[in-house]
Amino acid sequence: MKIVLHILLFFVFGVHGIVSAQSRIIAGKISDVKDQVKLSDATVMLLTAKDSILTGFTRSDENGLFSLSKPDTGSYLLIVSYPKYGDYYTEISKDKDYSKLTVGLTKTATLLQEVIVTGRIPITIKGDTTEYDAGSFKVEKNAKVEDLLKVLPGITVDASGKITAQGKTVKKVLVDGEEFFGDDPTLVTRNIRSDMVDKVQVYEKKSEQAERTGVDDGQREQTINVKLKDGSKNGMFGKALLGGGTSDYYMGQLMLNKFKGSQKISVYGLFGNNGTTSMNWQDAQKYGGDSGVSYGDDGSMSWSSFTDPFSGQGVIGIPRAINSGINFSDKFNKDKHNVNINYKYGRLSSDGDDETISTGLINNKSTKSVDTENDQHRANLKYDLNFDSLNTLTIRGGASRKNLWSDNKREAYQFTQNMDTTVAENTRETIKNTVNELNFSTYFTHKFKKKGRSFTFDGQFRRSEMIGEGHLSSTVENYAKKDSAGHRQIDGTDQRKERNNKNDVLGASVSYTEPLSKVWNLVVGTGIESSNNSSRVESFNKGADGKYDDLDSRFSNNYDFDRRSSRYKLAIVHTTDKLKFTVANNLNNDKLKQYNYYSQEALSRSYFTYNPNVSAGYSFTKTKGLWLNYTGKNQLPSMSQIQPILDNSDQINRYLGNENLKPSFRNSLNINYNSFRILTGSYVYAGGNITLDKNPITQNIDTVKGLNIYTWNNVKGKTNTSVNIWSGYHFKLSKKLGLSNSPQFYLNMSDNYNLFNQQLNKVNTTNFNFTYNFKRDTKTGLNFDLNFSPQYRLMKSSLERNTNSNGFVFGSNGSVEYFINKTFKVYTNYSYTYEAATKAFDEKFEQFLLHPGVSKKFLKNESLMLDFMINDVLNQNKGFSRSASTSIFTQRRYDTIRRYYMLKLSWDFTKMFL
Repeated sequence: MKIVLHILLFFVFGVHGIVSAQSRIIAGKISDVKDQVKLSDATVMLLTAKDSILTGFTRSDENGLFSLSKPDTGSYLLIVSYPKYGDYYTEISKDKDYSKLTVGLTKTATLLQEVIVTGRIPITIKGDTTEYDAGSFKVEKNAKVEDLLKVLPGITVDASGKITAQGKTVKKVLVDGEEFFGDDPTLVTRNIRSDMVDKVQVYEKKSEQAERTGVDDGQREQTINVKLKDGSKNGMFGKALLGGGTSDYYMGQLMLNKFKGSQKISVYGLFGNNGTTSMNWQDAQKYGGDSGVSYGDDGSMSWSSFTDPFSGQGVIGIPRAINSGINFSDKFNKDKHNVNINYKYGRLSSDGDDETISTGLINNKSTKSVDTENDQHRANLKYDLNFDSLNTLTIRGGASRKNLWSDNKREAYQFTQNMDTTVAENTRETIKNTVNELNFSTYFTHKFKKKGRSFTFDGQFRRSEMIGEGHLSSTVENYAKKDSAGHRQIDGTDQRKERNNKNDVLGASVSYTEPLSKVWNLVVGTGIESSNNSSRVESFNKGADGKYDDLDSRFSNNYDFDRRSSRYKLAIVHTTDKLKFTVANNLNNDKLKQYNYYSQEALSRSYFTYNPNVSAGYSFTKTKGLWLNYTGKNQLPSMSQIQPILDNSDQINRYLGNENLKPSFRNSLNINYNSFRILTGSYVYAGGNITLDKNPITQNIDTVKGLNIYTWNNVKGKTNTSVNIWSGYHFKLSKKLGLSNSPQFYLNMSDNYNLFNQQLNKVNTTNFNFTYNFKRDTKTGLNFDLNFSPQYRLMKSSLERNTNSNGFVFGSNGSVEYFINKTFKVYTNYSYTYEAATKAFDEKFEQFLLHPGVSKKFLKNESLMLDFMINDVLNQNKGFSRSASTSIFTQRRYDTIRRYYMLKLSWDFTKMFL
């Protein structure tokens, strides 16, 4: 009986396998019907006969052979196409064998008529570039690029317009490869209509020097390039919006664009106090009222600011903003000249209260009342001159002026571990600063007649200057100090401040590329750079005559910090269709010189360092690729780390430099993988990076009589480590119902060292984050886009074992829409945040923000829309954040935008030219 059963099973499965082998494979050979030449890389597509939906795709190999799977049921259409040949098509039925097809193509020159059949590939992987076909993704009529990005797998857009692509923050959004209003991402995403877009490309943009020389220098920015349809480049379009609400909230927008061939003219103006003028979340970070000076690793100066004020994030109180600009770009004389000019003006003011609590190794509390008014003018120019096919010149220039004013009142208290008060401070500081910035750069490239041989020159000049004044009034009550009568010592400060800081950077470099073969290139280069920094900060006490002219040398500085750098590069570059990699050897000779005019002391030092870089990319197929990059770099101490400006505006915290700092060495490795499957429409991305910082420069803390003294030191023999891993998978749950989902995973682990009261402190942090996106996007009936993000955070300190910030965090945000018809919908946007109580903060935080609304479109083209919405209908919005660093746990609460009702009227207008 068992033998019979085995025979029956063998017969059933054997026959099934034979039938499957015959019926489930479509294979054949493609050649020229006349000359019988084998045609490689011919496009082969399988579409459903009923609705022409693409279900299969492949290309022929070097022998003209192809093979793809045939679905079990249904009727299909097989399309074969090849450049300059007529398309071949044949019906595929379920009961015939198509495993030995012979496909003969005829050149279009000999055809009496053509049959043109088009098929779309939603996602294509080209090396390190992921390209989306915009027409393969459905959005609402008159939608903007931002709406299109939200439906692309692997891309997310938050409420402020901040874009994340494949786990990385997008820094630039280009239009046809060119900048649009400089590098302002949201000016593209919220201004250009989605139906004008042909392709959306996501890639890590190299520096201009790397693109010209072909040598990867490790400098990359996550970038999106929006490629417009040819037919969309001749017309006028824009948007006008006006909104008014309760509690004196208001907003307005006017955007006008005229595109005619290569010419693009755009004007925009926005105003409001509801946090919706975020047309440039990246540039907005450069605004703000904090006038403190910060320094880059190369010694360059910058002035810190609020975080993202135009979106309302990080701003204390209600932001009142104006944001405007004009952009012009065009190409002349057969694209020999390419000009891009833009000017922008912005203004921001806000006022409100803030409370900050820190616990852990240091315990303090501060309450602050802030009033700020800031404005900025900025102009940029880019000019490309193509002398001929061999010589190209690019000139960039920019200038800006910022006027920053703030009035800050603060009360601060320092506590012991037993929460006994040690120091109390009461401060009021007014600041008025003017910041002027100027930059100019030129790139010249000469290509020789021999393919691949080229010469490149790069010259740059940058200047930053801050001129300011202010007044500081404060009292400090030190519980640890007693006067002769046994009372707590109270120190008072009443000073006028003057600031004058300047940074000039002048640099030039040349590189030469020599082809060694068709796939190998050698690159040699050298460069010099001079950085001159000067800083003068003077504090004046009130004299006997009532004038502020008595110099306080302790809180005054006047010194220079100069750097001279010589760079040498030798690189080898390999390039094929599938594999691209670069190995670059960089040698830097840096000489630093510092001079203190008050003490008449000079300090100089020099460093000769080796900084390697390796980058590689491999394309398995047109829809699957792997990319990696390794960079080794010496991190030089900056001016603020060697000798910072001693600032008494925060009397509880004092900062000291260290003239004996040595460079640390940082190893960084990044890996990214992307894959798209045409048959299932699924998209997978994964990546990770690891950073090792040897002998790191860290900020160490000593507590002295209730005050915190911060000092920079190398932690010798130790290595700071950071590991990040991310992955995402987008796939459709039901094509018929329009359901899709995207599970995403993110893991961060780090080990960092610093010293606290001369004891070594090791801080381990781990963050587990899982995000699940569930979406229905049909633009009919019920639609939703829901995100659920559970997270668990761990922080462990070797010195502070009893206090940690371990805890569960959960966030959810999204939108729900119901289309009563194609022009009338009701909707709600929401966000939910939960943070569990921890040992550092024994109270949980929870809030649910709900923003419902209803909108109606009018006119035949649906261009006029009336929208009524309620912001934070439950009135729960509270400015809140928690963070942790070096075993210091910080919690903030601040005034922010709460409930209001608003009615908005908007008009999208378009006029295309013939």
